[in-house]
Amino acid sequence: MTSHDGGTVRPVLPDEIRIEGVVVLARAVHQDPRGLLVETMRADDQTIDGGRFRMTYTSVTVPGEFRDKDRWHLHARQTDRFVVPLGEMILALHDGRAQSPTAHRLEVVRMAGPPIDTAGHPTKRDTTTFLVTIPPGVHHCIGNISQAPFVLQNFPTEYFDASDEGRVPFDTLPIPSLGRGFSWDLVDRTPASPGA
Repeated sequence: MTSHDGGTVRPVLPDEIRIEGVVVLARAVHQDPRGLLVETMRADDQTIDGGRFRMTYTSVTVPGEFRDKDRWHLHARQTDRFVVPLGEMILALHDGRAQSPTAHRLEVVRMAGPPIDTAGHPTKRDTTTFLVTIPPGVHHCIGNISQAPFVLQNFPTEYFDASDEGRVPFDTLPIPSLGRGFSWDLVDRTPASPGA
């Protein structure tokens, strides 16, 4: 579970997520002096219905900005499939499904690709990033508490449909482990250690 220490929430790594139905797949990042290459999602990713593509989008979030800054985002039908090929994103997840074995669980996750570096990497090296699936009914929000922009790619299972989009204000949804609603000011701002 996400660590709550001294009034802050310490982000965990994607492979530490324990919310029921959230699937995490490692993705190789191949870097060299020219830049990088990441296989973000494949049709044969059977555990996440990889053959089901409806649309793809890429977004960039600048330092200090949050998508849905004061509210949770959720879907009734759509599964989101997030990967961060560049930079560092904080993903907060809350299991809002009453019948889930992990109902009400909060996880704050540090999703990091390599830093944005226009010079590439001086030698060939491989690192890892992760693709994280977010099933319907799991509240989520993203933010940038780092010093550089991040790139997010999403491979949702459905076309955009405003009627499938939901928003829940943080202050109307108490998180049992926090004793209050989620807030970005609770997230530990300590920079990730190199290689994390």
